[in-house]
Amino acid sequence: MRTNPLRLRFAAGGAAVVLVVLTGPEAVAETAPSPSPAVTTTAAARTAFRPALAGPAAMVAGVLHPDIWWTVAAATGGPRLFALDAKGRTRATYTLSGATATRWDAITIVKNGAGESGLFVGDLSSGRTGGLLLHRVAEPRTLSGGTLPVKTFRLKYPDGGHRGAALLADPAESRVYIITRDAAAAAVFALPGVLGPSNNALTRLRTLPFPVRGGDFTRDGRVILKTTTDVRILGGIRDDVGQVVKTPASLAGPAFGVSSDGRKVLLAGAGARPVFRTVALPEANAATEPDPSASPATDGGGSPVEIPSKSGMPGGLLGTGALVGLVLLGLVGAGFYLRGRRHGGG
Repeated sequence: MRTNPLRLRFAAGGAAVVLVVLTGPEAVAETAPSPSPAVTTTAAARTAFRPALAGPAAMVAGVLHPDIWWTVAAATGGPRLFALDAKGRTRATYTLSGATATRWDAITIVKNGAGESGLFVGDLSSGRTGGLLLHRVAEPRTLSGGTLPVKTFRLKYPDGGHRGAALLADPAESRVYIITRDAAAAAVFALPGVLGPSNNALTRLRTLPFPVRGGDFTRDGRVILKTTTDVRILGGIRDDVGQVVKTPASLAGPAFGVSSDGRKVLLAGAGARPVFRTVALPEANAATEPDPSASPATDGGGSPVEIPSKSGMPGGLLGTGALVGLVLLGLVGAGFYLRGRRHGGG
């Protein structure tokens, strides 16, 4: 049987197209975010307090107690939760029963479907092994100290290990996110809408083209992210950066928090007992206005909730184009095959 040279050339070209499509960069599946805007604000840092607590690792404003900063500390030697007032004084200390941890570096707060506020605490650096534990405890109604029971959840990354930089929760969707720590970029992972007793798979949502060192949501849904040099404001977790506030290089400590009214951030200096300072946030603009259409999630039984990326096309524009190209290539190949069958039969 003779081989048609034209058909051979077409087949080779088609194979090359398929090879390019199937081995293209990972950016096919995820549209690269647009660059961040220029600095829009340079706010003065005002002294807030120097806490009596040594080694505060993360901060979050309370829901039942808006004037209280809930925090965990790396230097306490056990699973403990602290309540600090606006002057940095320790108002209450709690031992968390059922939590096994040598150090913690993350805390956030969120309401569940019943409207009850709960604190999530954990060691995000342990995620370098591919998974980590988060502990949830109900926010204390009174600042009396004592022992609180926790509920522990096991999380698993879908693509290997990551060191986390920020644990934050969307008050509108009751959704918790982890943002990873890297030198030049950060990945955003979403926890399932419903956390189960076994491994809970994290969903990769997007990549941010800048390093993140801390973060939180405001009560109206904006996302406030601390980088190595500034604070960046997004309208939502799926949005691009809309505002940037330059911060002093001296405020590069690990602890970071957003006030309950969303008007300022709390930044830490260096050292075991750092000086905390507040930096005012600008009013929301068109790029950072929160989306009021977000609906809250509900607790209960069910499977993890898939969260789409910002792009409406599956795999982004390039991914959709690749899929269309493969379909067209298959149709043309089928035409050549049928034509060859007819010629062979004649």
